[in-house]
Amino acid sequence: MPAYAQDAAEDNGDEQIVVTGTLIRGIAPVGSNTARVSEAKIEEVGAISANEILASIPQVSSQFNNVPLADLNIAVNQVQTSRPRIRGIGNATSATSPTLVLVNGHRLSGVGTTSSSVDPDMIPFGAIASVDVMTEGGSATYGADAVAGVINYITRRRFDGVKVDADYGFADDYQQWSGKVTAGKDWDSGSAYVSYSYAWTEALFGRDRDYARNLDYSSQPYRGIDINCASPNLSLQLVGINPQNGSTLTTVGAPITYAAPNFAVNTQNRCDNSRDSTLVPKSERHGVFASLTQEIGDKTTIDLRGFYGQRHTEALSAAAATVAVAPPNPASTSLPAGVVIGATGGTVPFSPIPGLTFQVPGVNRALVSFNFSPLLGPSPLTQTVFLKQWGADLEITHNFSEAWQLKVLGNVSESDSRFNLQQINQTRLNAAGLAGGSTNSINPLNIASANGAVVADILDNELAGQVKDRLVQLRAIAEGRLFSLPGGDVRLALGAEYMNENLEKRQLTDIRRGTLVNTAYTPYKRNVESVFGELVVPIIGEGNDSGIAKSLLFSAAARYDHYSDFGNTFNPKFGLTYVPVEGVTIRGNWGTSFTAPNALDQLGGLNNTITAFTFNPFQPAGNPAPAGSNTVAIQGSQSPLKPQEATTWSVGVDLEPTQGMKLSASYYDVRFTNIIRIPTPNADIFTDFASTNFVARPGAPITNAQALAFAAQVPGGTSVVQNLINNGTAIYSLIDFRTGNYGVLDLSGLDLSANYIRDTGFGSLDFAINANVQLTRKEQVSPTGAARDALALDASKLSLSASAGANVGDFRAQVTWYHSQGYDLTPTNSAPPQTHIGSFNTVNLFFKYDVPGESMLFKDLSLTLNVNNLFDTDPPELRRTNPNDRGYGNGFTLGRMISFGISKKF
Repeated sequence: MPAYAQDAAEDNGDEQIVVTGTLIRGIAPVGSNTARVSEAKIEEVGAISANEILASIPQVSSQFNNVPLADLNIAVNQVQTSRPRIRGIGNATSATSPTLVLVNGHRLSGVGTTSSSVDPDMIPFGAIASVDVMTEGGSATYGADAVAGVINYITRRRFDGVKVDADYGFADDYQQWSGKVTAGKDWDSGSAYVSYSYAWTEALFGRDRDYARNLDYSSQPYRGIDINCASPNLSLQLVGINPQNGSTLTTVGAPITYAAPNFAVNTQNRCDNSRDSTLVPKSERHGVFASLTQEIGDKTTIDLRGFYGQRHTEALSAAAATVAVAPPNPASTSLPAGVVIGATGGTVPFSPIPGLTFQVPGVNRALVSFNFSPLLGPSPLTQTVFLKQWGADLEITHNFSEAWQLKVLGNVSESDSRFNLQQINQTRLNAAGLAGGSTNSINPLNIASANGAVVADILDNELAGQVKDRLVQLRAIAEGRLFSLPGGDVRLALGAEYMNENLEKRQLTDIRRGTLVNTAYTPYKRNVESVFGELVVPIIGEGNDSGIAKSLLFSAAARYDHYSDFGNTFNPKFGLTYVPVEGVTIRGNWGTSFTAPNALDQLGGLNNTITAFTFNPFQPAGNPAPAGSNTVAIQGSQSPLKPQEATTWSVGVDLEPTQGMKLSASYYDVRFTNIIRIPTPNADIFTDFASTNFVARPGAPITNAQALAFAAQVPGGTSVVQNLINNGTAIYSLIDFRTGNYGVLDLSGLDLSANYIRDTGFGSLDFAINANVQLTRKEQVSPTGAARDALALDASKLSLSASAGANVGDFRAQVTWYHSQGYDLTPTNSAPPQTHIGSFNTVNLFFKYDVPGESMLFKDLSLTLNVNNLFDTDPPELRRTNPNDRGYGNGFTLGRMISFGISKKF
């Protein structure tokens, strides 16, 4: 058995395991590069969730040298999961994922309401024995979503006894703890066990880490004084009727600011609200996994597994707002001398439309920026995510003979994903600001005096969504020996698969909290039918090795998928593994892969809308919109969306120059096309998407026929444009802003690794290096758009981990260095501009002691100590004046984290 397959078998307690990336038993994927994280390595990382395991793998760039849980602090209407992304292909908020995540080779239903993909954190952590990462396209074997590669979590197959694990970790102003209990029974012909895992993490706030700041970097010194967050700012600004539509209240002219408490003119309190927002949300996870394996006679084996997982996260933030006030609001009595909120008449210029004046209705209102913290505390707004998932799979394996085997597999999984993002209701806030001195008003200059019921009503508001997803997967795979050649057995695997997915979604904004349940779901269903196969031919082997080769293996795999919503796709893959001499392996592969638009993508096409804007958001330089003209825009998704497609190839060499040493180098190349994305969100949309978006130019106006044809793409769109035509309104631009198959990505790079272990008189020493080097990364927003060198700026090119360890009797010690290379930046708007972000380096320590002794107390007792980020290194400073930036980049850390663990098996 090849070394990789042998490692997998030992971790899983089963020599018949099918290795990730191939359908053929007992061999590594031909021509491919596959890494694995063993159970011992998982322990060394100090992970308490399935996602944290990936933070040690440079090729999984989204998680490496990072804290995956921090992803869940992004606005939860956009991100509900921490999605692993091999080589950074794809993004955190797109609906589909180009990295396929499996459990024991099975798919799971997706989780998430905006993006739907497998969330590793939903996998019960206590049952995981190892993780395989195949860093190449795998659609010929697995179908959709394996463009960047495959991450396969492998659970224990057999277990005997009771094992209890507990971990407690802490850093400054932060703590976490986890526990696992596994109980099972093993007998000659089978095994059964149940594993329960629990993990809890505390919330970490911006104020808990000095490097986390949201400052005004446009001035020097940088401003952002958190001690004044409770002190309001008042802006005096003209507010009146928008002359374009006769109703909308619009502010005009530059505001004059006054900062409380002294209200000196042209002063402003600088408040860093990120200090009162979470960097890492509070989280709680539960997971249960049950497994049964039973041999029936000497030819048939049944494996039955089931699981349940749930995760709840809660992020908190400050409640900052701006409200308009006018007499007789009590705020008007708190103003400084000379500041009057009162009648103003006449007209003022209305910018940006030249020559147009703004009719002021006779009121000069004050806009007050304030914080609810004096009344509600520093972090009253909540955003929560609750995910739960359950499933079961059945495998029946029958050996017809020593040569041929049939596997029948069934898998069902369901998920329920929900998010609630509490928001201030601006309509009710404005009403309270203009309610005068009644009990229904608020005084933003003295918010602590506000009526609690009024404030509760203003904050009784949220953006909420829920998605339920159900996946059924049925497969049959026959695998065995066709015939023998001098080089060995020619093996063939053939299979067929059926999948059915049912998804339903509901989402609303600006609703009363808890009222989403009154909204009906929008459903989406589809079926997938597939046939696939793989052939492995040993051209040279033990029976005919010669002076030019010890071994030469060739493989060919292919898969055909038929989707009920968008059609067919066919993906082949070819691999070659060549061993010229003992200790030298040369490998290569070529194939195509795809990512199917998932149900959430396709749902967008059922909700396309067309809108006529009274303003023109995208205006090319030198071609301003004429006064009174309109933009007509389509929003939603193209329908149906097509698969995202990729061509991938790689070549590599593996060397074993001496006993205990392994060296590996791989070059990879990926061309990813038809990437699902929105069109360019600026004036470049008219050049990047010239065939679908139009702007009126001098001498080339948009004709009525052109506008009507454009609008006809959406049901009801024609009437919107016809009304504009009937009213004599000029149309400046036609913008198709629907999500579609547009993007192109070309990337290449190197994967490098070195491992060495040496036995010594006291035990052993070992060293390991693993690195990913990006060589090229060219991005196009559309096939006709200009290619952008994404590595020239704003991207790290090198991710590396290196470790050294020693085993001395029952004691192990290890040090690991994680490195994310610094890179040049697009100059920021800081003063002075920042042009480079530094490298991020962390050093982790791991110690383990297996307590000796055969007594019930000490037998199978282990103690561990992890010290992550030993030197308490802060992530590099990133100075950008952006409400979503936190002042750091190129990685994230909880700080120096010390974790104690204990494990005991009975």
